[in-house]
Amino acid sequence: MSKMKRSGVLLVTCILILAMALGVGCTQKPAEKTPGEESQGGKAQIEIPKRVMAIGSASSGSLFVTYTAAWADMIMKHVDGLNITVEPGGSSQNMQTIHNGDNEFGITSTFQTYPGYHGIGWADGTKYQNVNSFIPAYSYEGVFFTTANRNDINSIQDLNGKIVSFGYAGGGSDFTGRDIVEFFGIKPKEIVNASWSDVGGMIADGLVDAVFYLAGHPASFIQELELSHDLKFFGLTDDDFEKWLEKYPYYNVGTLASGTYKNMTEDYKALRGWNFLAISPDLPEDFVYELTKLTWENVEAIHNAHISFKQTDLENVKYMNLPLHPGAKRYYEEKGVELPQLPPPPKN
Repeated sequence: MSKMKRSGVLLVTCILILAMALGVGCTQKPAEKTPGEESQGGKAQIEIPKRVMAIGSASSGSLFVTYTAAWADMIMKHVDGLNITVEPGGSSQNMQTIHNGDNEFGITSTFQTYPGYHGIGWADGTKYQNVNSFIPAYSYEGVFFTTANRNDINSIQDLNGKIVSFGYAGGGSDFTGRDIVEFFGIKPKEIVNASWSDVGGMIADGLVDAVFYLAGHPASFIQELELSHDLKFFGLTDDDFEKWLEKYPYYNVGTLASGTYKNMTEDYKALRGWNFLAISPDLPEDFVYELTKLTWENVEAIHNAHISFKQTDLENVKYMNLPLHPGAKRYYEEKGVELPQLPPPPKN
């Protein structure tokens, strides 16, 4: 090979090596990801306002914890760079922490959000309105029960002079239970606040006469108690429901089917509310739209966490009772979903 040819080959080789080192030549620049586009790892490349966020939940053992953990885990598996921590809380606390800017998300319930939004009841004059509806979770119902051998307790009026428990202080059962006895003029001898595990022991030992329990059903607390004790369920009359709903329009009435519990031998009519995920209105619309879309596209991950969570369904969006976040509203409108009709404000 001539000296000139060898020089030419050497020059071309050097140019190719230099091009490879600089990342130019025949290689193409990767296309930029658009919001919602999946990366090679299967995660959506959406624009997130910050990398670490928090969702308010409840104390350990609550279905709130199961639900929020299932949702947060599912979202983190599908959104690149986002970490959501699950924080302890409760229905009213989670509304407060979103309003105050401490958490971005929280699970709450319609029985608590209405008074919180309007500054009545537990809110005691403070209107917690910097909170939006996001995702419906599952319904819950309030049941009264005692042990089957208590022939002296067959209705809520029979709770006059009795020792009753509404679970832990400040919980949903406690708020609603106290409202019920006050509204219907019932004067228990004592209202006992304790953890649900302690309440189960107390009613089994006869230290508590009756219990009001607000939860998704069937609830493990009652199922476990039924293993060793026969229970008797009692509740409100149709006339009671009518009077109650006139005063508290943000409640619903639902039915637990016969057989929900061992000694529930006929359908049980109960006050019903809805748990749902609330969200900060300060989060960007496009970001919340993408989160809403991801949630419904992967909702089976929530359904698989507990039988009650199958109620996380687009048909149940209408039961949430706070204004929808614009990002969530856009998604629901695209899907033709019936949107919530907010209950009227309280009468003065």
